[in-house]
Amino acid sequence: MQLLPDRQQGRPLAIGLLVVALILVYLAGFHWFVVRQAALGDEIDQLERQISRFKATAGQRDLLQERLQQLQRQRLDSALFLDSGDFNVAAAELIRRLREEVDRRAEDASLCQVTNTTPQRPREPERFQAVKVSVRMQCPLPDFIRVLYELERSVPLIFIDNLMINQRTMLSQASRRGGERYGQLDVRFEMFGYLDQPGEGFE
Repeated sequence: MQLLPDRQQGRPLAIGLLVVALILVYLAGFHWFVVRQAALGDEIDQLERQISRFKATAGQRDLLQERLQQLQRQRLDSALFLDSGDFNVAAAELIRRLREEVDRRAEDASLCQVTNTTPQRPREPERFQAVKVSVRMQCPLPDFIRVLYELERSVPLIFIDNLMINQRTMLSQASRRGGERYGQLDVRFEMFGYLDQPGEGFE
């Protein structure tokens, strides 16, 4: 009975056993290292691509910052205009704002009243389409000052022009028996704002 291979078959068998041994040694001692190096190489490539994108974005920083400031200016500019794109609707909005401020700021709503409002289209061309409302109201001076202040500090912008004030001395209902009088103003003015649309002749 032959336990050992003959010389002709021994050489290939020895080579095969050596290859198997080398594979086992590789799997046991070096495979994890090779896999780790491959993973690190992929991670390095990914980081290099990210760095390239960051560098490209950083190169556009000034351009992007300028664009952001431009958009912020456009947003602010648009907020200064009346919301509506229609003259009649915008005029009604101005009148509503006036009446709301009178209701909020007047100490006695019966003494501060809007008696007349008349929308007026502008006679002269302007860069932006103006919406004007002629107003007549009667109001005590302190109340009128508060109303005027709130209108002119509001956004969208509302302007006051052609202000005419006449003082009327009236007898207060609460103090007619004592003869006490109070000052009542007869006020006329124009309030106006602008639509975000070119005026006639500026299209």
